[in-house]
Amino acid sequence: MIFPFLKKSNAYVVFTLEYLLGLSTYGDYHGFDIYKYKRIRDELIREKKLKRRYLCDPHPCSYEDILLVHTEDYVRRIKDPVYVNQMLKIQMNSMWDSSVLEYFKAVTGGTMFATALALKNRTTAFNLGGGFHHAHRDRGEGFCLINDLAIAIEKFRKKGKYKKALIIDLDYHQGNGNASVYRDDADVFTLSIHAEQWEGIEGLAMKDVLVASDIDDEAYLEVVRENLLWLEDRFSAEIVYYIAGSDPYEKDELADMQISREALLRRNMMVYAFAQKMKLPLVVVPGGGYGKDSWHIYADFISQVLS
Repeated sequence: MIFPFLKKSNAYVVFTLEYLLGLSTYGDYHGFDIYKYKRIRDELIREKKLKRRYLCDPHPCSYEDILLVHTEDYVRRIKDPVYVNQMLKIQMNSMWDSSVLEYFKAVTGGTMFATALALKNRTTAFNLGGGFHHAHRDRGEGFCLINDLAIAIEKFRKKGKYKKALIIDLDYHQGNGNASVYRDDADVFTLSIHAEQWEGIEGLAMKDVLVASDIDDEAYLEVVRENLLWLEDRFSAEIVYYIAGSDPYEKDELADMQISREALLRRNMMVYAFAQKMKLPLVVVPGGGYGKDSWHIYADFISQVLS
């Protein structure tokens, strides 16, 4: 697929092997490929698309970072591995095993680092993990323990790097956690286009778009296109966060949409072109995607941008 109006980008990719450590606790939990992040990195290197200086190793976020978004009581509870494993409904190796929490801290640190890179270089930065868009201030939900995007947003707003952020969420599931966190904040707009609505939330700067799960490629792409055009004149952002969920894919093992691999690449490049047109730094996270073929969708996207 060729996008002649786009120039080759010096985009950054954020990844550390710590993204695998917590996941090893629960193996193929809910169809999740624990090696998908590493598969993407390895494929980009094999294709000679990713140069070493653009592959960046992040540090985990701190508890102080988590407290920028989540309540003190909730942060206290997630320090208990028993609580974490019960909440996520996963089998624990030991009551002292905190690897699951450390995984979420590592990936959240990656989203924060991707934000720093995108802002500093006025470019696109991909985190090979993240998009925990179901996490609320006081609770986790849907396999999302902490909200990495919200933590990154609050970290850099506190630093004075920007005031207004836009979250574009194209995961199969509604980004209800992000909508909940920012329902009373007019400076963070959340657009979620999804086939599964989790709850009704009304906020100062948000739009939820529910599509039928049997929507075809062209109709789906038209919904995305219309809403990106709608955004251009309605919210003046300083940075874009994109949850590029691959679970609308026709081969996804959990979701029931039938969107093709090619259409998802077109969708992802539409969001990338939107950020370039608006001259905004772009932070991308993979969001949901399940099964052995899921990783190809995000890899395609990064490969196309680097090409």
